[in-house]
Amino acid sequence: MGFKRYSANARLLCGAATGLAMVAAAAPIAAQEQQEAEVAEGEEGEIVVRGIRSSIETSLSAKRESSSIVEVITAEDIGQLPDLSIADSLARLPGVTAQRVRGRSQQISIRGLGPDFSLALLNGREVVSAGNNRGIEFDQFPSELIGQGVVYKTADARLAATGIAGAVDLRTVRPLDFKDATINVSARYVLNDSGSLNPDFADDGYRFFGSYIDQNAAGTFGWALGATVQSNPTHFISRELKTNQFQVARDANGLIYPADNPRQGVVSREFERVSVAGTLQFEPNDRVSLVVDGFYSDTQDSGIFRGTETPIASWSGASFDGAQGSGPFADSATYSAVVPILRTDTEGNESEIYAFGANLDVDLSDNFGIVVDYGYSTLDRNDIDYESYAGTGPARSGAQDTLNFTFPSNGEYTIDGLLDYTDPANVLLTDPGGWGQVGFVKQPIIEDELHQLRLEADWEFDGGFLSSIQVGVLYTDRQKNFDSNESFLRASGQFVNGALAVPTNTIVGSTDTGDLGNNILAYDPSTFLTDGTYVVEKATFDTEWVVNERVANIYAQANIDTMLGAMPLRGNVGIKYVDTFQSSTGTIGGGRNFVQEKYDDWLPSANLSFEVATDTFIKLAAARTITRARLDQLAANQNIGTNPLACADTDGDQIPDTVLAFNPPTVVCFNLGGGNPSLQPYSSTSFDVSFEKYFSPGSALVVAVFHKELSDWVIDFSDTIDLEQQIVNAGFGSILQTAPELATGSFGGPVNFADGSITGVEATLRVDFIDLTEALDGFGGSFSFTYADAEVEDQNQDSLPIPGYSEQVWSGDIFYERNGLQAKLAARYRSGFLSEVQNFDGSLSGADALSETILDAQIGYTFQNDAGFLKGLGFQFEVFNLTNEPFVTQNDLLDTGGNTIGSFPSRHEIYGRTFNFTVKKSF
Repeated sequence: MGFKRYSANARLLCGAATGLAMVAAAAPIAAQEQQEAEVAEGEEGEIVVRGIRSSIETSLSAKRESSSIVEVITAEDIGQLPDLSIADSLARLPGVTAQRVRGRSQQISIRGLGPDFSLALLNGREVVSAGNNRGIEFDQFPSELIGQGVVYKTADARLAATGIAGAVDLRTVRPLDFKDATINVSARYVLNDSGSLNPDFADDGYRFFGSYIDQNAAGTFGWALGATVQSNPTHFISRELKTNQFQVARDANGLIYPADNPRQGVVSREFERVSVAGTLQFEPNDRVSLVVDGFYSDTQDSGIFRGTETPIASWSGASFDGAQGSGPFADSATYSAVVPILRTDTEGNESEIYAFGANLDVDLSDNFGIVVDYGYSTLDRNDIDYESYAGTGPARSGAQDTLNFTFPSNGEYTIDGLLDYTDPANVLLTDPGGWGQVGFVKQPIIEDELHQLRLEADWEFDGGFLSSIQVGVLYTDRQKNFDSNESFLRASGQFVNGALAVPTNTIVGSTDTGDLGNNILAYDPSTFLTDGTYVVEKATFDTEWVVNERVANIYAQANIDTMLGAMPLRGNVGIKYVDTFQSSTGTIGGGRNFVQEKYDDWLPSANLSFEVATDTFIKLAAARTITRARLDQLAANQNIGTNPLACADTDGDQIPDTVLAFNPPTVVCFNLGGGNPSLQPYSSTSFDVSFEKYFSPGSALVVAVFHKELSDWVIDFSDTIDLEQQIVNAGFGSILQTAPELATGSFGGPVNFADGSITGVEATLRVDFIDLTEALDGFGGSFSFTYADAEVEDQNQDSLPIPGYSEQVWSGDIFYERNGLQAKLAARYRSGFLSEVQNFDGSLSGADALSETILDAQIGYTFQNDAGFLKGLGFQFEVFNLTNEPFVTQNDLLDTGGNTIGSFPSRHEIYGRTFNFTVKKSF
């Protein structure tokens, strides 16, 4: 059922493709005389297409042949994906979006469900995550080391892990897929056009890459090794106005103005990473295959925030002098008697990830085979968030300022003050707010370890409805540890009257806040922790937890490859039994708290692909899937209290011993708050239909409709549950011996409670313009659009926001590739969504992000076959975030009756453009 390169029906593409062709035809380069197509003769006259078109055709072929509904990205050779990280490449796929974190695409959402609802695999195996939850930070994977990425939008029984949104499988290369030895090297210069906003951080960096792929003469043993070393700069201006309903006030005319602590300044980061991926592949005959792969990444993401926190609320001692504007939010406002806190926050992390895997596939007979697959990955990460405070004097005793804020509607506010905070004469190390500390340091430690073992048997059939049956066991054992490790910084004896001049040898200049207008003195506080400037006092409220998960999957899958009359049918039907044991260790009542839970799930799935006409498919899928709750929600850090109206302590030992009243849920003895180690997974029952028409290897039209019924959604809620384990762990268990009913108590925190649904449609058009007319040979493009209607309701039938959900997502690109010349323009858009931003304590909270459009461009040239020594030498220039799109979140504005009357930006971050200049060579 295949097709030739230029099949007859390729001429029948729809009018949308014609429109794209007209745009491309307007380009001057299209007016050149027709040249030979960029192809090379392979073995036995095989046509080998190189470059962008090769990747597109390989990806479309993989999508076409898959029985499941998937999206695929493929690099022609290792190292050919140009994006900053694999997250950028994935974000160009239909229905996939990325959230930028500190200017880098890091978190992935699939079909409107955020990073917590999809799982990442490396070579088909679940892998540890660099954050303190499950969501993978995709910038831990360099794009150069990934040969292919597959986004599974529908589940099957064999997948190692599939969340309710889907799964992303990142695959490194297989050396025996290459016919010749291949060497790739590249060197890249990176420049961020924001400039050096902090004087001690450069605005440029580098990226070096090399790979070697080879095999023995017999083609039975192959090896691949790739490594990348990089240092990428990020500089951005950060504005946090704080505009939610509890942080604003109204003047006499009803104008809304900020009335809390705006925080603004500049952030500089240096993202350094050394990553290595290697593969050994051994196939001595057609019955035995052994693949061993490894991945290592050492990341140092160092940075600093320098800026001001400006207490302008009445309780801070500042005075509101007045606001101007037509409303509802003020255009400007003036505050006097303000004492800004000058903050120098050293931020960063160091992490190491090791991942190892081995897969043995043995055919014991012509029809029976076994697979043994083992994967191991581990993470060690150390973070730092070190705050050093400065100001004009301690506890508002120094010079006070008058600040005038202007509030443009885009959130890019400015500040005009009277004092010069770049002058060392005006700045002291001190406690300007009277908080009792001159700084704070938090050094979280995260450890993650994961083992995964698969044993599978495969029976193949000679003809008939079923092509094979696979049964297996997949066992996963994971442990994640988190320790927040916090300390107060107190003034040492070097401080006089609560203040100390900034040491001259630590001053490095001043910040550049651009039009924000809030420059401050830049000093390096790194020595203050060890040279006696600060006294480090350990905090007593550390957050520390351990979560263990042991998951046993038993599955069976029947694979279909048959004919329904004259119509080919392929697919699979499967069932998976999932037995989960989870436990968590945390704190309760000043002691250790250990809570465990066990549950099981049955997960059926089906994927069917009908080839209803030549190169035309209708794919149907249905499945039940689950996503286990976030790890910090499962943590056993809890606090327990007693209700004196329900039970009393009559002997003064602080332990209740007498029941006064018990009438749950209104009257209970024990109340519990915090994490919930007994959480069940989120659940989804999904249905998908996809129409796929392949006109040629590089052209296709795909339309898909999907629906998910969501249940057991986790929300913060007050519920009545069994608290026996926690009551005993807190030392209150004696009362249960005579009154066991008191184990039923009230819990406030994350519980499985809400339900909802997502319904959506996706459409993708990919066009190789030569299929329209040979005059456009070399041009190509694509456009995809996703619309999703999602709703989750709480106990009052009120809608709940879904992290990562955008109602509309689209992406598009247009490229030219011929005779070594490559040019591409790519755009991606997502409508407003609930982003997840990190709080001071490391937890995540939602913030309503505005819509954004990211535009990237690249142009390059690679010398071709007749270039002699220069063959394979290429040059590439790329621009990311061409239009300098900001990341903006907002809050609703409410009238005095609590009704929404508009919105106003709260967070505004401008990341600048990133330029890459690359020289590469293939041998």
